[in-house]
Amino acid sequence: KNMAGFTFRKSLTGAGEAAHLDIIGANSVVFQVGDLIRINTSGFASLATAGDLILGVVAGVVDKNEVSTDPDSATLDTYTMASDNQTVAQKKVQYIPALQEYLFYNDADDTLSQTNLFQYFPINDENDVDGSNPSDATVNTVRLIEIDPDGDGDASKGLFQIVESFWAQ
Repeated sequence: KNMAGFTFRKSLTGAGEAAHLDIIGANSVVFQVGDLIRINTSGFASLATAGDLILGVVAGVVDKNEVSTDPDSATLDTYTMASDNQTVAQKKVQYIPALQEYLFYNDADDTLSQTNLFQYFPINDENDVDGSNPSDATVNTVRLIEIDPDGDGDASKGLFQIVESFWAQ
């Protein structure tokens, strides 16, 4: 049910479906469904790193005519952009925008506890919450809203709000 990275789980407004937008992928970048992305200085989708404003979460890739494309060979959810994607193929990353009302599932790299609720966490990379560095005071990439959303006793799993969002600025 859950793949790597971030998965849209619910909206604080009660709306059932997440919005999907498209942006041309930067040259030679490898995107995986569930990755957090940013806009690079040239205006193309790139992978997020700690401290970036988050544009959204990768949902898939389409060609310039909005037709779904197949993932890389031997993968189910990974897409490598050509070295000239920005100018030639212009494949677009489909993403769910990092809206404040959206909650995303993530299996963090550390155990989360009740005291971590509503604390801020950084990310280690584009698909991993750094569960070992919570803060009440310092705003960071995501905020923990719910622990163990699947009810399976796995306390590293949580629902997170993307706080440092391009859409919140």
